[in-house]
Amino acid sequence: MVVLTIGAIKYWDKIKEQIDIEFEKIDQKELIPECRFHKKGDIHFLIFEIDEKNLLDDNGSFYTEGLKYYVSSAITNIILNYTRFDIITEILENKYPRYMSENRKILDTIKEFFTENDNNDSPHVFNYSYRKEIMNALIDFFEDNNEFIYEGFVQFRMKKYREILERAIDFIVKEYETQKEYKEFLRLLKYFVDVQEMKEESVHIVGIKNGQFKLYDKDKKDITNRCKEEFIQDFNHKDINYDDFLVSALITIAPKQIIIHNYQELENRPIFETIINIFQGKVTICDECDFCINSIEK
Repeated sequence: MVVLTIGAIKYWDKIKEQIDIEFEKIDQKELIPECRFHKKGDIHFLIFEIDEKNLLDDNGSFYTEGLKYYVSSAITNIILNYTRFDIITEILENKYPRYMSENRKILDTIKEFFTENDNNDSPHVFNYSYRKEIMNALIDFFEDNNEFIYEGFVQFRMKKYREILERAIDFIVKEYETQKEYKEFLRLLKYFVDVQEMKEESVHIVGIKNGQFKLYDKDKKDITNRCKEEFIQDFNHKDINYDDFLVSALITIAPKQIIIHNYQELENRPIFETIINIFQGKVTICDECDFCINSIEK
């Protein structure tokens, strides 16, 4: 007796593999149905059959509920592991064709974004996988149906999920573009540093109270005010943005070495990550020295 028929054009073999994995969880092995294959046109059918005797042994509820639960779990895994990224690729191709040349790179970024929280049960996480929602939709479908076409379910029962994926992709692409701009910004700053004439052998950045900092030359002479005056003169700034000031001062000085003291006192850590990226191999973070201790006391 046929208890379930599953048809698919794509991933039918993956579906069968995943169903086999799910069926391994069934303790009563005699309840696992036999599977035969049938192909009609482009559709591969997995036809699950049981001996009618099993229905007469008070196992009917298993084939109306339990079996379909395992199958729903298997199909959910296929959707999340494969079809989800087919949909994402389609959205990228239609909405962001300019990224076609780097499709694999951005797709890897998207996969990492989604899969890092696949096991998170909170729908408030932006990259929440919607595993439970997909699973429940499949279980609801199988309550009234014994025949299932994979592509039809994805096309007509997952429209809301497709919209969710599209919103997430919009967010990821914006982040991706921001990162590209940031990397290009770093590349230009590195170029300016390379062509700039060195004005100081080394510069000490010392974190002081309230997240501020001071700059010192190799002789531990305070050069903060001098650098500020140059910054104000060059950029006509009366109200100093200290992040811009610090990066500009270091690029202008183009030192061979930068030593950061009292790093724990510095509030804007990202700007120092930027400095480390610009001056690769030239930045050292001091654990603790007399200069660190004395500067805190000032």
